[in-house]
Amino acid sequence: ELKALVATSSLELGIDIGDVDLVCQLGSPRSINAFLQRVGRAGHAIGAIPKGRLFPLALDDLLKCTALLAAVDRQELDRIRVPDKPLDALAQHIVAEVACQDWQLAALYECLRHAQPYRALTLQEFEQVVQMLADGYATRRGRRGAYLHYDAVNRMLRARRGARLAAVTNAGVIPDQFDYEVVLQPEGHKVGTLNEDFAFESLPGDVFQLGNMSYRIAKVETGKVLVEDARGQAPTLPFWLGESLGRTDEVSEAVSRVCETADQLLGESVPACERWLREALHLPAAAAQQLALYLASAKRALGVLPSRRQLVIERFFDEVGDAHLVIHSPFGSRINRAWGLALRKRMCRKFNFEL
Repeated sequence: ELKALVATSSLELGIDIGDVDLVCQLGSPRSINAFLQRVGRAGHAIGAIPKGRLFPLALDDLLKCTALLAAVDRQELDRIRVPDKPLDALAQHIVAEVACQDWQLAALYECLRHAQPYRALTLQEFEQVVQMLADGYATRRGRRGAYLHYDAVNRMLRARRGARLAAVTNAGVIPDQFDYEVVLQPEGHKVGTLNEDFAFESLPGDVFQLGNMSYRIAKVETGKVLVEDARGQAPTLPFWLGESLGRTDEVSEAVSRVCETADQLLGESVPACERWLREALHLPAAAAQQLALYLASAKRALGVLPSRRQLVIERFFDEVGDAHLVIHSPFGSRINRAWGLALRKRMCRKFNFEL
Protein backbone atom coordinates (compact mmCIF):
# COMPACT_ATOMS: atom_id res chain seq x y z
CA GLU A 1 0.00 0.00 0.00
CA LEU A 2 2.99 2.35 0.49
CA LYS A 3 3.80 4.58 -2.50
CA ALA A 4 7.35 5.27 -1.31
CA LEU A 5 9.72 4.13 1.41
CA VAL A 6 12.72 6.15 2.65
CA ALA A 7 15.50 3.78 3.70
CA THR A 8 19.03 3.90 5.09
CA SER A 9 21.69 1.41 4.04
CA SER A 10 20.31 -1.04 6.63
CA LEU A 11 17.72 -2.14 4.05
CA GLU A 12 20.05 -2.65 1.09
CA LEU A 13 20.35 -6.37 1.92
CA GLY A 14 16.90 -6.89 3.31
CA ILE A 15 13.99 -6.19 0.95
CA ASP A 16 13.23 -9.33 -1.04
CA ILE A 17 9.69 -8.56 -2.12
CA GLY A 18 8.41 -8.17 -5.66
CA ASP A 19 6.55 -4.91 -5.10
CA VAL A 20 9.49 -2.49 -5.30
CA ASP A 21 9.50 -0.99 -8.83
CA LEU A 22 12.20 1.68 -8.61
CA VAL A 23 15.14 2.50 -6.32
CA CYS A 24 16.19 6.17 -6.08
CA GLN A 25 19.74 6.53 -4.76
CA LEU A 26 20.35 10.02 -3.30
CA GLY A 27 24.04 10.86 -3.63
CA SER A 28 26.84 8.50 -4.62
CA PRO A 29 26.87 5.26 -2.57
CA ARG A 30 30.71 5.31 -3.02
CA SER A 31 30.73 1.58 -3.75
CA ILE A 32 29.89 -0.44 -6.87
CA ASN A 33 28.69 -3.42 -4.84
CA ALA A 34 26.40 -1.29 -2.64
CA PHE A 35 24.87 0.43 -5.68
CA LEU A 36 24.12 -2.86 -7.46
CA GLN A 37 22.80 -4.36 -4.24
CA ARG A 38 20.42 -1.43 -3.69
CA VAL A 39 19.15 -1.26 -7.26
CA GLY A 40 18.72 -5.04 -7.07
CA ARG A 41 15.97 -4.54 -4.49
CA ALA A 42 13.69 -3.41 -7.35
CA GLY A 43 12.12 -5.77 -9.86
CA HIS A 44 12.10 -8.89 -7.66
CA ALA A 45 9.53 -10.63 -9.85
CA ILE A 46 9.86 -13.19 -12.64
CA GLY A 47 10.87 -11.44 -15.86
CA ALA A 48 11.16 -8.01 -14.18
CA ILE A 49 14.24 -5.81 -14.60
CA PRO A 50 15.70 -3.98 -11.57
CA LYS A 51 15.53 -0.22 -12.12
CA GLY A 52 17.40 2.52 -10.28
CA ARG A 53 17.98 6.27 -10.54
CA LEU A 54 21.03 8.14 -9.24
CA PHE A 55 20.45 11.66 -7.90
CA PRO A 56 23.81 13.48 -7.41
CA LEU A 57 23.72 16.05 -4.59
CA ALA A 58 26.50 18.34 -5.91
CA LEU A 59 28.67 18.78 -9.00
CA ASP A 60 31.50 16.75 -7.46
CA ASP A 61 28.94 14.07 -6.64
CA LEU A 62 27.88 14.11 -10.31
CA LEU A 63 31.47 13.19 -11.24
CA LYS A 64 31.48 10.29 -8.75
CA CYS A 65 28.07 9.02 -9.92
CA THR A 66 29.19 9.19 -13.56
CA ALA A 67 32.34 7.20 -12.76
CA LEU A 68 30.28 4.68 -10.78
CA LEU A 69 27.91 4.08 -13.72
CA ALA A 70 30.89 3.76 -16.07
CA ALA A 71 32.37 1.09 -13.77
CA VAL A 72 29.02 -0.78 -13.70
CA ASP A 73 28.91 -0.56 -17.51
CA ARG A 74 32.36 -2.20 -17.62
CA GLN A 75 30.95 -4.99 -15.38
CA GLU A 76 33.40 -4.19 -12.59
CA LEU A 77 32.88 -5.06 -8.92
CA ASP A 78 34.62 -3.96 -5.72
CA ARG A 79 37.20 -6.48 -4.62
CA ILE A 80 36.19 -8.21 -1.39
CA ARG A 81 39.22 -8.38 0.89
CA VAL A 82 39.18 -11.21 3.43
CA PRO A 83 41.58 -10.45 6.32
CA ASP A 84 44.35 -13.02 6.62
CA LYS A 85 44.73 -14.56 10.09
CA PRO A 86 42.80 -11.92 12.12
CA LEU A 87 44.02 -12.85 15.61
CA ASP A 88 41.42 -10.73 17.44
CA ALA A 89 38.56 -12.76 15.92
CA LEU A 90 40.54 -15.96 16.59
CA ALA A 91 40.88 -15.05 20.30
CA GLN A 92 37.13 -14.45 20.58
CA HIS A 93 36.38 -17.78 18.93
CA ILE A 94 38.80 -19.70 21.17
CA VAL A 95 37.10 -18.26 24.28
CA ALA A 96 33.64 -19.14 22.89
CA GLU A 97 34.68 -22.73 22.05
CA VAL A 98 36.36 -23.38 25.41
CA ALA A 99 33.43 -21.79 27.29
CA CYS A 100 31.21 -24.57 25.87
CA GLN A 101 33.52 -27.54 26.49
CA ASP A 102 37.10 -28.48 27.40
CA TRP A 103 39.43 -28.81 24.40
CA GLN A 104 42.73 -30.49 23.61
CA LEU A 105 45.00 -27.73 22.25
CA ALA A 106 45.97 -29.71 19.13
CA ALA A 107 42.34 -30.68 18.39
CA LEU A 108 41.12 -27.07 18.63
CA TYR A 109 44.03 -25.90 16.45
CA GLU A 110 43.15 -28.42 13.73
CA CYS A 111 39.46 -27.54 13.98
CA LEU A 112 40.03 -23.80 13.55
CA ARG A 113 42.47 -24.24 10.67
CA HIS A 114 39.55 -25.49 8.56
CA ALA A 115 38.40 -21.86 8.31
CA GLN A 116 39.91 -20.33 5.16
CA PRO A 117 41.45 -17.20 6.81
CA TYR A 118 43.37 -19.45 9.25
CA ARG A 119 44.59 -22.06 6.74
CA ALA A 120 48.20 -20.83 7.15
CA LEU A 121 48.02 -20.29 10.94
CA THR A 122 51.06 -21.88 12.60
CA LEU A 123 50.84 -23.83 15.86
CA GLN A 124 53.27 -21.36 17.46
CA GLU A 125 50.97 -18.39 16.62
CA PHE A 126 47.97 -20.30 17.95
CA GLU A 127 49.79 -21.12 21.21
CA GLN A 128 50.76 -17.46 21.64
CA VAL A 129 47.08 -16.39 21.41
CA VAL A 130 46.10 -19.16 23.87
CA GLN A 131 48.87 -18.09 26.26
CA MET A 132 47.62 -14.48 26.13
CA LEU A 133 44.06 -15.64 26.92
CA ALA A 134 45.39 -17.73 29.82
CA ASP A 135 47.75 -15.07 31.28
CA GLY A 136 45.68 -11.94 30.57
CA TYR A 137 47.39 -8.57 30.29
CA ALA A 138 48.67 -6.00 32.76
CA THR A 139 46.75 -2.79 33.47
CA ARG A 140 47.07 -0.16 36.20
CA ARG A 141 44.46 -2.09 38.18
CA GLY A 142 46.27 -5.42 37.90
CA ARG A 143 45.99 -8.26 35.39
CA ARG A 144 42.82 -8.59 33.30
CA GLY A 145 41.50 -10.60 30.39
CA ALA A 146 42.46 -14.10 31.59
CA TYR A 147 39.59 -16.24 30.32
CA LEU A 148 41.18 -19.71 30.10
CA HIS A 149 43.11 -22.25 32.18
CA TYR A 150 45.92 -23.72 30.06
CA ASP A 151 47.27 -27.06 31.32
CA ALA A 152 50.65 -27.00 29.54
CA VAL A 153 51.52 -30.57 30.66
CA ASN A 154 48.42 -32.27 29.26
CA ARG A 155 47.88 -29.46 26.70
CA MET A 156 44.24 -29.01 27.75
CA LEU A 157 42.15 -25.84 27.69
CA ARG A 158 39.42 -25.12 30.25
CA ALA A 159 37.27 -22.03 30.77
CA ARG A 160 37.67 -19.71 33.74
CA ARG A 161 34.67 -18.19 35.47
CA GLY A 162 33.27 -15.37 33.34
CA ALA A 163 34.53 -16.79 30.01
CA ARG A 164 31.02 -17.67 28.82
CA LEU A 165 29.64 -14.24 29.72
CA ALA A 166 32.60 -12.55 27.96
CA ALA A 167 31.98 -14.62 24.81
CA VAL A 168 28.25 -13.85 24.73
CA THR A 169 28.52 -10.12 25.44
CA ASN A 170 31.52 -9.34 23.19
CA ALA A 171 30.76 -11.11 19.92
CA GLY A 172 31.98 -9.45 16.72
CA VAL A 173 34.71 -6.92 16.02
CA ILE A 174 32.64 -3.74 15.57
CA PRO A 175 34.08 -1.19 18.05
CA ASP A 176 31.89 0.09 20.88
CA GLN A 177 30.20 3.43 20.27
CA PHE A 178 30.53 5.97 23.07
CA ASP A 179 26.81 6.15 23.76
CA TYR A 180 25.14 7.48 26.91
CA GLU A 181 22.52 5.35 28.66
CA VAL A 182 19.09 6.99 29.04
CA VAL A 183 17.67 6.15 32.50
CA LEU A 184 14.05 6.96 33.39
CA GLN A 185 13.57 8.47 36.86
CA PRO A 186 12.38 7.61 39.50
CA GLU A 187 12.00 3.98 38.34
CA GLY A 188 15.66 3.64 37.25
CA HIS A 189 14.76 1.77 34.03
CA LYS A 190 17.11 2.01 31.04
CA VAL A 191 15.00 3.18 28.06
CA GLY A 192 17.67 3.50 25.36
CA THR A 193 20.92 5.20 24.41
CA LEU A 194 21.94 8.61 23.05
CA ASN A 195 24.97 9.57 21.01
CA GLU A 196 27.79 11.07 23.10
CA ASP A 197 27.74 14.34 21.11
CA PHE A 198 23.97 14.81 21.51
CA ALA A 199 24.18 14.10 25.27
CA PHE A 200 27.15 16.49 25.61
CA GLU A 201 25.25 19.34 23.89
CA SER A 202 22.01 18.81 25.88
CA LEU A 203 20.97 20.77 28.98
CA PRO A 204 18.66 19.86 31.88
CA GLY A 205 15.09 20.75 30.85
CA ASP A 206 15.58 19.84 27.15
CA VAL A 207 12.86 17.56 25.78
CA PHE A 208 13.74 14.89 23.19
CA GLN A 209 12.04 11.90 21.61
CA LEU A 210 13.14 8.28 21.94
CA GLY A 211 10.94 5.64 20.34
CA ASN A 212 7.40 7.05 20.50
CA MET A 213 7.86 8.76 23.90
CA SER A 214 9.13 12.23 24.79
CA TYR A 215 11.49 12.67 27.76
CA ARG A 216 12.75 15.71 29.68
CA ILE A 217 16.40 15.70 30.73
CA ALA A 218 16.80 15.98 34.50
CA LYS A 219 20.59 15.55 34.70
CA VAL A 220 23.52 14.57 32.48
CA GLU A 221 26.15 12.44 34.22
CA THR A 222 29.24 10.67 32.89
CA GLY A 223 27.93 8.00 30.53
CA LYS A 224 24.34 8.48 31.70
CA VAL A 225 21.39 10.81 30.97
CA LEU A 226 18.72 10.87 33.71
CA VAL A 227 15.26 11.70 32.28
CA GLU A 228 11.63 12.13 33.31
CA ASP A 229 8.44 11.53 31.35
CA ALA A 230 7.75 14.80 29.45
CA ARG A 231 4.04 13.92 29.20
CA GLY A 232 3.69 14.62 25.50
CA GLN A 233 5.55 17.96 25.35
CA ALA A 234 6.87 18.88 21.89
CA PRO A 235 10.27 17.17 21.60
CA THR A 236 13.39 17.64 19.47
CA LEU A 237 14.81 14.60 17.67
CA PRO A 238 18.20 13.33 18.85
CA PHE A 239 21.01 12.68 16.37
CA TRP A 240 23.53 9.88 16.14
CA LEU A 241 26.87 10.32 14.40
CA GLY A 242 28.39 7.56 12.30
CA GLU A 243 31.56 7.37 10.24
CA SER A 244 30.64 7.85 6.58
CA LEU A 245 31.89 5.20 4.19
CA GLY A 246 34.81 6.18 1.98
CA ARG A 247 34.99 5.54 -1.74
CA THR A 248 36.24 2.07 -2.59
CA ASP A 249 39.52 1.71 -4.50
CA GLU A 250 37.63 0.56 -7.59
CA VAL A 251 35.32 3.62 -7.65
CA SER A 252 38.37 5.86 -7.03
CA GLU A 253 40.05 4.24 -10.05
CA ALA A 254 36.88 4.86 -12.12
CA VAL A 255 36.84 8.56 -11.08
CA SER A 256 40.51 8.82 -12.08
CA ARG A 257 39.78 7.26 -15.50
CA VAL A 258 36.95 9.76 -16.18
CA CYS A 259 39.21 12.68 -15.19
CA GLU A 260 42.09 11.50 -17.40
CA THR A 261 39.89 11.15 -20.49
CA ALA A 262 38.11 14.45 -19.79
CA ASP A 263 41.51 16.16 -19.35
CA GLN A 264 42.53 15.13 -22.87
CA LEU A 265 39.19 16.05 -24.47
CA LEU A 266 39.06 19.45 -22.75
CA GLY A 267 42.36 20.20 -24.50
CA GLU A 268 40.30 20.18 -27.71
CA SER A 269 37.08 21.85 -26.53
CA VAL A 270 34.31 21.72 -23.91
CA PRO A 271 31.75 20.44 -26.49
CA ALA A 272 34.07 17.49 -27.29
CA CYS A 273 34.10 16.47 -23.60
CA GLU A 274 30.34 17.00 -23.34
CA ARG A 275 29.75 14.81 -26.42
CA TRP A 276 31.90 12.01 -24.93
CA LEU A 277 30.01 12.13 -21.62
CA ARG A 278 26.72 11.91 -23.51
CA GLU A 279 27.65 9.19 -26.03
CA ALA A 280 30.21 7.02 -24.23
CA LEU A 281 28.95 7.33 -20.64
CA HIS A 282 25.23 7.72 -21.51
CA LEU A 283 24.66 10.86 -19.40
CA PRO A 284 21.49 12.90 -20.04
CA ALA A 285 22.22 16.11 -22.02
CA ALA A 286 21.77 18.45 -19.00
CA ALA A 287 24.04 16.35 -16.77
CA ALA A 288 26.70 16.04 -19.51
CA GLN A 289 26.73 19.83 -19.99
CA GLN A 290 26.96 20.52 -16.23
CA LEU A 291 29.80 18.02 -15.70
CA ALA A 292 31.77 19.23 -18.77
CA LEU A 293 31.58 22.86 -17.57
CA TYR A 294 32.52 21.83 -14.00
CA LEU A 295 35.57 19.85 -15.19
CA ALA A 296 36.56 22.68 -17.58
CA SER A 297 36.52 25.23 -14.72
CA ALA A 298 38.58 22.82 -12.54
CA LYS A 299 41.15 22.38 -15.34
CA ARG A 300 41.29 26.15 -15.82
CA ALA A 301 41.94 26.71 -12.09
CA LEU A 302 44.39 23.85 -11.53
CA GLY A 303 46.03 23.55 -14.95
CA VAL A 304 45.33 19.82 -15.05
CA LEU A 305 42.62 17.48 -13.71
CA PRO A 306 43.84 15.35 -10.77
CA SER A 307 44.08 11.58 -11.32
CA ARG A 308 45.79 8.64 -9.65
CA ARG A 309 48.80 9.21 -11.90
CA GLN A 310 48.82 13.00 -11.52
CA LEU A 311 48.20 14.62 -8.12
CA VAL A 312 47.62 18.36 -7.81
CA ILE A 313 48.73 20.40 -4.80
CA GLU A 314 46.94 23.77 -4.63
CA ARG A 315 47.67 26.67 -2.30
CA PHE A 316 45.41 29.66 -1.84
CA PHE A 317 44.75 32.46 0.65
CA ASP A 318 41.32 33.18 2.12
CA GLU A 319 39.74 36.59 2.84
CA VAL A 320 41.68 37.09 6.09
CA GLY A 321 44.99 36.07 4.55
CA ASP A 322 45.30 32.55 6.02
CA ALA A 323 47.08 30.06 3.76
CA HIS A 324 45.26 26.86 2.75
CA LEU A 325 46.82 23.78 1.19
CA VAL A 326 44.61 21.38 -0.79
CA ILE A 327 45.90 18.03 -2.05
CA HIS A 328 43.66 16.80 -4.87
CA SER A 329 44.13 13.04 -4.70
CA PRO A 330 41.35 10.73 -5.94
CA PHE A 331 42.52 7.74 -3.88
CA GLY A 332 39.47 7.41 -1.62
CA SER A 333 39.37 7.98 2.14
CA ARG A 334 41.03 4.67 3.10
CA ILE A 335 44.33 5.99 1.73
CA ASN A 336 43.67 9.75 2.01
CA ARG A 337 42.78 9.61 5.72
CA ALA A 338 45.94 7.70 6.61
CA TRP A 339 48.06 9.97 4.42
CA GLY A 340 46.42 13.06 5.96
CA LEU A 341 47.22 11.86 9.50
CA ALA A 342 50.84 11.15 8.53
CA LEU A 343 51.23 14.58 6.87
CA ARG A 344 49.66 16.31 9.86
CA LYS A 345 52.07 14.58 12.27
CA ARG A 346 55.07 15.42 10.07
CA MET A 347 54.06 19.10 9.83
CA CYS A 348 53.37 19.34 13.58
CA ARG A 349 56.86 18.01 14.33
CA LYS A 350 58.57 20.13 11.68
CA PHE A 351 56.90 23.46 12.55
CA ASN A 352 56.11 22.74 16.22
CA PHE A 353 52.40 23.67 16.23
CA GLU A 354 49.13 21.76 16.06
CA LEU A 355 47.35 21.61 12.69
